[in-house]
Amino acid sequence: MTVAVFDATPCSLGEGPLWHPERGQLFWFDINRHRLHSRAGGETLTWQFDEHVSAAGWLDEVHLLVASETRLFRFNVDTGAREDIAPLEADDPVTRSNDGRADPWGGFWIGTMGKGAEPGAGAIYRYYRGEVRRLYHPITISNAICFSPDRAFAYYTDTPTQKIMRQALDQTDGWPAGAPELWLDLGPEGWRPDGAVVDAAGNFWNAQWGGYRVACYD
Repeated sequence: MTVAVFDATPCSLGEGPLWHPERGQLFWFDINRHRLHSRAGGETLTWQFDEHVSAAGWLDEVHLLVASETRLFRFNVDTGAREDIAPLEADDPVTRSNDGRADPWGGFWIGTMGKGAEPGAGAIYRYYRGEVRRLYHPITISNAICFSPDRAFAYYTDTPTQKIMRQALDQTDGWPAGAPELWLDLGPEGWRPDGAVVDAAGNFWNAQWGGYRVACYD
């Protein structure tokens, strides 16, 4: 496997890469600088926001659902128009959004955390059909939200615990079914799990904070 630089734009805190299949375009965030980036036609594109933004899912060819420190909003990448969808810990100045991902049912899972990584300040939520429901709390640094290709499981981590959790899902609507279980403990090896994705073959790919590596687990 070879690795190449896709875009050389420096990020203070890069997060939330999202491939948009209808546009054939990659989007990603710089949380600390309140920016969304992309690349098209050989040029880097940048959108500036007035608060932390960190994760998105695509809605149609021109709209993203974006998670910020206070809300979920619809964003038109062609015009820059924004429409608020739902508040997200809007009354808590300590927290911001962090890792997030759309699920196979069209829901959106989004984690929060303290801006200074305050212990237990965050949570993980799911937005589905107009409802934002808190799933897990307390969380210090939400990460690794992703889903198995057979739709059976969700995965997530609270990075300081060094444990990746697996959650069975209701096949009807994608809500958690039962309690989460420990799937992978990285503590003995000293790795701190960050963002993750599951590929079409069911392999779990995990970036590991401070480890300068991406690891694959089957």
